[in-house]
Amino acid sequence: MTGGAVRPEGPRASERAARPDGALMIEARSISYAYKETVALRDVSFGLPKGETLAVVGPSGCGKTTLLSLIAGLMPSTAGQLRVDGAPVQPRRPGTALILQDYGLLPWKTVRENVALGLRIRGMKPDAADQALREVGIADLAGRWPHQLSGGQKQRVAIARSLALGPDLLLMDEPFSALDALTREEMQDLLLSIWRRHRTSLVLVTHSITEAVYLGQQIMVLSPRPGQVVGLFRNPTVGDRRAAAFHEMVNRVRDALEKGVNGGA
Repeated sequence: MTGGAVRPEGPRASERAARPDGALMIEARSISYAYKETVALRDVSFGLPKGETLAVVGPSGCGKTTLLSLIAGLMPSTAGQLRVDGAPVQPRRPGTALILQDYGLLPWKTVRENVALGLRIRGMKPDAADQALREVGIADLAGRWPHQLSGGQKQRVAIARSLALGPDLLLMDEPFSALDALTREEMQDLLLSIWRRHRTSLVLVTHSITEAVYLGQQIMVLSPRPGQVVGLFRNPTVGDRRAAAFHEMVNRVRDALEKGVNGGA
């Protein structure tokens, strides 16, 4: 199945009941993006209901990061329509937070100062930084410097910095790719628990099929460049790595990815 808005079922009845009735956080209609003569994305359409999660997978260079940049308003699409929370996407939207692969921590600032940075830039009191640090489990590291942290701790700081701003849309670009396998699963569990508490709409770009199936209520598969939607799946197995349906979904996503790479053969 490709294109269009999908309303996937989550893993719990309480989660399904908590969702808004059909309002879209992101609506993309036939969006494309080209760097001069290089087309990165072509005719991408999808809808993400408020409070739900979308995982985007695809081969390297297929435009996954470009898609996040368009949603974040860092650059305009060259064709199509893209709306966030019912309005045309705008740069520096206050409710949108972007977490990059390299964490983006300033080495000359402490953990707390890094978490409070966005608040200070926006002229807000830094108090929310302390609550965010407690929520991601590193309040005891507030006075440390980035070079004193492990990779997982740095990622917790990056997540806390975004949470402190109270976003309604969280965009994550390969956030756990540099972590070892056990730490990566730990961070996936942390992200899932944060999402269940806050119901922040989430778009996660990843190369990991199992990560996409664990975290994405929707899973969108892109073809090699120019990135086009070759699969868009409802995923009822979010948060359950051991279910038989989880492994079935992993295989469905892998099949769609392989067909996209092989040109549908």
